[in-house]
Parts: sequence; structure tokens; C-alpha cells
Amino acid sequence: MAMRQLKIGESSPENPVLEGMIADIIFRNEQNGYTVCTLRDETVVVGILPFIHPGETVRFTGRWVDHPDYGRQFQADHFELAIPRTAKAIRHYLASGLIQGIGEKTADRLVRAFGEATLDILRDEPERVARLKGIGPNRARQFAEQLQEKAAYQDLMMLLGPLGVGTGIVMRIYRHYGRQALDVLSENPYALADEVDGIGFLTADRLAQDLGLDPTAMPRLSSAFLYVLNQASNRGHTALPLTVCLDEVRQLTGQPVDAGHEVIRLLLSEQRIFMADSQTLSDSSPSHESPQLVRLCATATTWHAEKKSAELLIQLLRSPPRLFRGLSDQDEVQSTVRRACERQNLTLAPEQAQAIEQALAHSISILTGGPGTGKTTIIRILCDCMEQQGGRILLAAPTGRAARRMSDASGREAKTLHRLLSLGFAPDKDRDQPDEPVELACDLLIVDEVSMMDVFLFRSLLTSLVAGTRVLLVGDADQLPSVGPGDVLNNLITSGLLPVTRLTKIFRQSEESLIIRNAHRIHAGDWPFVDQSLHSSFLVIYKEHTADMAAAAIRLCQEILPQQYQLDPLRDVQVLTPVRKGVAGTQNLNTVLQAALNPVTDPDQEDAAVTAHGSRFATGDKVMHIRNNYELAWTSLSDTNSKGQGVFNGETGTVVKTDPDSRTVYVLYDDDRLTAYDPAVMDDLDLAYAMTIHKSQGSEYPVVVLVLPPGAPQLLTRNLLYTAVTRASEKLLLISSRATLGGMIRNNTAYLRHTLLPEWLRRLTAEHDFPQ
Repeated sequence: MAMRQLKIGESSPENPVLEGMIADIIFRNEQNGYTVCTLRDETVVVGILPFIHPGETVRFTGRWVDHPDYGRQFQADHFELAIPRTAKAIRHYLASGLIQGIGEKTADRLVRAFGEATLDILRDEPERVARLKGIGPNRARQFAEQLQEKAAYQDLMMLLGPLGVGTGIVMRIYRHYGRQALDVLSENPYALADEVDGIGFLTADRLAQDLGLDPTAMPRLSSAFLYVLNQASNRGHTALPLTVCLDEVRQLTGQPVDAGHEVIRLLLSEQRIFMADSQTLSDSSPSHESPQLVRLCATATTWHAEKKSAELLIQLLRSPPRLFRGLSDQDEVQSTVRRACERQNLTLAPEQAQAIEQALAHSISILTGGPGTGKTTIIRILCDCMEQQGGRILLAAPTGRAARRMSDASGREAKTLHRLLSLGFAPDKDRDQPDEPVELACDLLIVDEVSMMDVFLFRSLLTSLVAGTRVLLVGDADQLPSVGPGDVLNNLITSGLLPVTRLTKIFRQSEESLIIRNAHRIHAGDWPFVDQSLHSSFLVIYKEHTADMAAAAIRLCQEILPQQYQLDPLRDVQVLTPVRKGVAGTQNLNTVLQAALNPVTDPDQEDAAVTAHGSRFATGDKVMHIRNNYELAWTSLSDTNSKGQGVFNGETGTVVKTDPDSRTVYVLYDDDRLTAYDPAVMDDLDLAYAMTIHKSQGSEYPVVVLVLPPGAPQLLTRNLLYTAVTRASEKLLLISSRATLGGMIRNNTAYLRHTLLPEWLRRLTAEHDFPQ
């Protein structure tokens, strides 16, 4: 395959170029290739620079930055090796020790034998090198492998660099395929989209077009079809209507629908996708219309996750509680509950008593209700009932913040589901599958914030349950569904298979909270009560322009809340917004709030910061981990013997240290776990002064500053507003226009998620055959 050279142009202020000979390698991370090196003129160069060594002449492109210890240094984005061409230059190149096993004498011998062709022969014809006296086959093979490795990475970077693929992802591709990377790419560049994290169909397609591959080729259409389904999964669907898939593939590839049908047959035969007919609403159907029979397509991953979830759920429903069967008797239950209430000096409402009776009488049941309806009281009484019988109890929630809230409210330890289930990850396995499923040794498992649980986590939970265990799923069905694919809580409620208690009564102590009262009013479609007094728990600040909304949020955090309410804006306050982009989006708000709340006060502080994906990270910054990383190591500072792996989406913490030499950021999470982020994993970290409402699910903050700029009606819905309002426990300051706020209250359309879990449950319980 003819390789194109990476064109690094002339140096300019906008595109600086640096060329020089490597003098020394100061630091190198062998896993991700991050390197700190010096040139002969003592210039420091940093970046992902694998396979470069002292003595090599390299041309870098990137940017100049200042460092507190090393002064001005060059941050390289790409590099190009200068390969020596004359016999004298080749002899100097080899004699410098770049190739292990070649010194001055061997370099002389090689150059005398092969002249200007020495490097090519060393790399490609080791059998000729082996004939030279004193070298032999083993040494010749070692020389060839070293040069082949260096050349393979360089050629890969030259191919992918012009397509906008960064050196970190190039390194990831090379680690995955090794020296065969170019062969794989030339044969089927779409393999990248399927097999390498960080490369999607669009990048692979640009590469394929650059290589002149046939746009009607089946690998392209297959990759496009899977891309459409995976993008749908990122939006929360576990399946898509066939007609939608075909239309999106046609738009993506420019190929006719007939080509889409051909690729479907191929993907079905390879079992990479599955299809089934399901009773569902279309995206545009009003909620009161009857469901229609629609053919849905799903990837193998989501198909099997929902299939397994349905099978395990049916098994659990058919397994009576294993222990304390006397608690299934209504008289015994009522007596047990009465004694527990007497011990805690509580009186239950009828619907609360019903929820406890159902949780004790059935293997699995659901408790749903809004804020202030007594869900926590039920959890405490239910735990008391089981503990008085000697039962073993486990409490869990999808996120660390939700688990801590559950612990505080119940007075018992609660864990995240990921840690409870010991979830691990390997790239060739289904998501959220433990290597060896754990068995949850308990008699009662209570899971809170179930609306946040996607289908993969649900499948893992059911896999770990022992038949006969009592399970109570707790959540607010009116909140946003999970960030991941699936609509588990609503699917289970609407299936009609599980006992469900829906709490509606707001208790007196909760009625005093204007936040809770207004959350229920918003849920009912009513305008919230507003109390604009200084000590009100629900304040509305009307602004017509988005820029004014952002400015008001910043002034609240920087001046008003600290000065008038003595609140710590980093510890007590969270800014929420529906969007990432725009002046009132998280990206801009985080930048401005960082400057306001964690300002740079001296040059050394600025130099010590680490920059990644357009954000600056400095000591004291409020940050969030934004995707599950099962391999990221941590150390517990509260338990010096505790080490582990796994940091999960939505966990928040504070930057406690930065190391600009290795571009590493150290984050202390809320549960005293310390984690180091090197350049290979910095994409997992984001600033968290402001976060999207979706990212705040499962969390509760003393004070929430909620910014609601105008936007698309399909985004600004009533349940989004309801979810945001219920994140505040003590004070909510809502910044919006009357038109936007009113539009959200009136907009009761919920974004439809296409899922197959209800269809699996319907057909399995009816004992009908389901496509295998």
C-alpha cells in the first residue's frame, strides 16, 4: 500500500514547528507513550512520542507552553522522524545506540556491506544481515523487529494524522493491532469503528474514502448500520424501528434503501444484529394512542442484555421468598410492621404499609413516588422488620452520591451497584458483566434510584441474585430515565408483572418545603409557588436573554450566596443546566466559574495546571468522572491498606495535586479515594462547577442554581424540570425566562425510548416462542 507522508508545513505563530535531534528521554510512560525529552539545544518537548530515541532527528508540530521548572517547552501534537539517507548519516544513526545490539563496530560492518540501503535491508531482509560475520539469525531478527516497530507506528501516524486522529488514539490503535495495523486498515478500515475505542464510523469512513475504497462495499454499509444502532444506544434506545435504521443509513452513506436490506441480511446471518416485532408507539404518536406493531432492530449486545434480564426476572418472580416465609402471611406482616413502627415511634400511611407488606410477601416489588412521600421511612421500617428476624440486608444505588444519601437516610451502609456486584470490564465482553458473577448473600436487597439503572446494570444485578431473595426496587418513575440504554423502571411498572406501590401523599414535614411542594406542582402541570423573600427555599430570577442568565448564575456563586448566605460555592452549591454548549451551557459556565471560584493568583499556579481536551485543571478544581472506567486505579486515604480499580460515571471530587511534568492530575473523591489521571485517561475527567441535569441524576445538593436557557421543545420537558428541581434539598434558585419556564411546565411529552424488554416479558410470560 502506497503510504502518504504526513505533511508538516512551515512554522508559523498559528502552527509552530520544531525540528531537532533528541538528546535525552527524561520520562516515558510505556503504556500510553507519553514522553518528556530534550533536544540538543536543551529545548524540552512533551507529548505522546513513542519509539523516538536519543540521536534521532525529529520534526514536531504543536504549540509552545511555559513550565515553572523547565521554562518554555514544546507540546507536540504530531511528529515526523527524519530518516538518514547517506551512508555517513546512517552509520552515525546506528552507532548512536538507537537499535539495541548495534554499536560502532557493528554499524561500520553493516554500512560497509549495504551502503545507503542499510536501513531498508536491516528492516526488510534480516536473512541477508544474518550472513554477516558475528551477527547471525537471532540478532538480525531482533534488529529487524525494532526497525519494523518504529516504522509501523510512524507510517500509522502519517496515515491518520491528516484525518484529525490524535497521537493518543494512534497509540491505542497501534497497541491493539501492533505491526499489522496498516494491513488491517488497508483491508478494512471499518474494523477500527468496531474494535478500537475512540474511533467511530465517521473517522473510519474518511480514511476509507482517502484510500479510495468502494463506497458501496458491504463493510462500509455494515459499519454504518451498526453506527446508527450504537448512536441510538447513546441516546437511550436499546433498539430502533427498521424503517428509521434504513433511512439513517441511507442519509449516512448516500446509498439506496435496497443496499440497506442487503446489509441487514448479512448482519442477521452473522448475529451482529437481531430483529423482532414489538407493540410500541412511534416517536410522534400522542401518549393516548394505541401502540402499533413495529419491527425493531437491536445490536447483539443490547438484544442479549434485555433477553437475559427478562429470563432472570421471570425466574425471580416464580421463586417465593426463601427465608422467613411467615412474613408472607398478612397477619404476621402487619404484626411485624406494627412492632417496628412502635420501636421507631412512627405511624405509617396506608400506602406505606402496603409497600412494606408487598416487599415482604413477594420476591420482587417496586416502590415509586416523588420527593417527600415517605420512601425513606419505608426503607427504614422494612430493614427493621428483616433485622428483627435475623435477616441479612444489602442496600445499593447506581451512583456514589445516591448510595451515600441512602446510607445517611437509613443509618445503614449502602454501596454503589458497581462495587456491590464487583463489576469488571474487558473490551471483548458485554458491558457491565462481572468476570465471575458474585452471589449476593442476603435475604433482602433494596436498590434506590432505579430510574438511573440502564439495562446492562439491571442484567448484572439480576445475574447476581439468589433465588428466593426479596428485592425492593425504589425510584421516582417521573424523573429522567437512565443515561445509558433502556427504560428499566418504567418498563417494569408498565409490564404489570411486579407488585407496584405508588406513593402520592406528601407528609407534613415535607409540605413545609417549598421545593417539594413545587416539584409536585410541576409534575401536575401547575405553576410553582414563588416566595421571593431572602430566606425562601424556592426563588425564581427572571431573565430574558441567555447571556444575562449565565451572568446571574455566576454572580450568585461568586458574590451573593457566599456573602449573604455564608455558603461555600464549591461545597454547598451546584449549578445545573440542560445543555453543554452555548453561553449558558456547561462548557462556558465551567470555564467562567472556574476563573471566578478558583482563580489563578500567581504565575506558578498557572504553570502548575494541566491542560486537556480544552480545559485547564488546577488544584482546588471541582471535577467529575464522566464515563465508567473499570481499570482506573485508586487508593483509599481513609484506609491505607485499601486499593482498588474502577471509577464510575458521575462521581465527583476535587483536584488535590497536579504534576505538569507527567501531565497527571490527582483527584480526591468524596469517599476519600485518591485517583491519578495521566494523559491516557484525562478524557474521562471534566470540570464540575456546572453540570447537565442528566449528569446530576441520583445526586442531591444543599443549594442548586438552575439555569434554563431557551431551547428545543423536545429537550425542555416537564420531567427534565421536575428532575432538576428535586436535586435541591435546601434552596433552589431558578434562572430563566417566563416563556421558557412556562413552556417546560406545559410540555408533558416524554422522549420515547425504544426498548425490547417489555416484549420479552410479554412473550416469555405468555410462553410464546421468541426469536433466538
